[in-house]
Amino acid sequence: MKIRAAIVGSGFAADIHADGYENCIDAEVAAVASPNKEHVKAFADKFGITNYYTDYNEMLKRDDIDIVSICTPNYLHHDISVAVAEAGKNVVCEKPLAVTLEEADNMINAAEQNNVKLFYAENWHFAPALVRVAEIVKSGAIGDVLYFKAKEAHGGSHSSYALKKKYCGGGCLIHMAIHPIGYGLALKEGVKPARVYAEISGGGENNILHPRFEGEDFSVLIIDFEDGTRGVIDANYITKGGLDDTVEIYGSKGTIKADISQGSPLKVFSLEGYDYAVEKAEMTTGWTFPTPNENWGLGYHNEIAHFVECLIEKKRPRFGTDGKGGRDALRIVMAGYQSAEMGEAVML
Repeated sequence: MKIRAAIVGSGFAADIHADGYENCIDAEVAAVASPNKEHVKAFADKFGITNYYTDYNEMLKRDDIDIVSICTPNYLHHDISVAVAEAGKNVVCEKPLAVTLEEADNMINAAEQNNVKLFYAENWHFAPALVRVAEIVKSGAIGDVLYFKAKEAHGGSHSSYALKKKYCGGGCLIHMAIHPIGYGLALKEGVKPARVYAEISGGGENNILHPRFEGEDFSVLIIDFEDGTRGVIDANYITKGGLDDTVEIYGSKGTIKADISQGSPLKVFSLEGYDYAVEKAEMTTGWTFPTPNENWGLGYHNEIAHFVECLIEKKRPRFGTDGKGGRDALRIVMAGYQSAEMGEAVML
């Protein structure tokens, strides 16, 4: 049985999802929709997709689609997800799940009412190195987790939609911190977050490096859990040198450190430079550490394969990768914005 997929969007995230389906033996992409006809045709040609549309509602009328990946700017996630669910098709939604908790609740309810799955595409849950980290933690090898620190950072989003808060919902806190927040909540599965404190740059002229961004370009957030443990989340647009995704976990009997973006086994020195090293890297001259297969290493292949497997085997997705998992991560983000505005911690 092959799962027939469709994609809404034809940009950066859509490329990743199409590659994921292409590398999944049990799935194939039947159609893609995006408003710009020239752009969506080029995307369809690139991935050998026969059917393309400029209106996703027209695409949703097809009866040969099992699952739809939503790879659009954040502010569109809600409306498209509800439309997909009402069309009786399963949903894969990119992060963040939505730009408000009310929207997230509507999306979850629409999936439940229409008896379809709402999968939350948080790739950190599927990155091979971080999967292994979670296995080691859950085995008890480092004892009780006392504290974790996780970061996603780079020099600034390449998306024009990231410039405006009305399109993305904020800045790097909602756009990037959502990754380590989701992973941290999964590490603490079964333990509720109790308090959030955050500081962010002010947006626009009050940013550290990016005055053109209406949202913040720097954020740091602390989560206090009910058991007394803490997590520190760092997300920013001021880090040069390419995507910087790291996790550190400190336990009563050990420590784990992981680097999923710049921990490549490859080392290249080049005076001329070459085509690609790692996401968001500004240059490829001098010493660089190119990733052998970035989409695999960041978990995107395993993510799509897992969602497809869930449909075929009729099983629940792993913790943190359903609509509730997306909402839980978004709840921490929203508490972070509230904390930054108030200048004090927010109780959950």
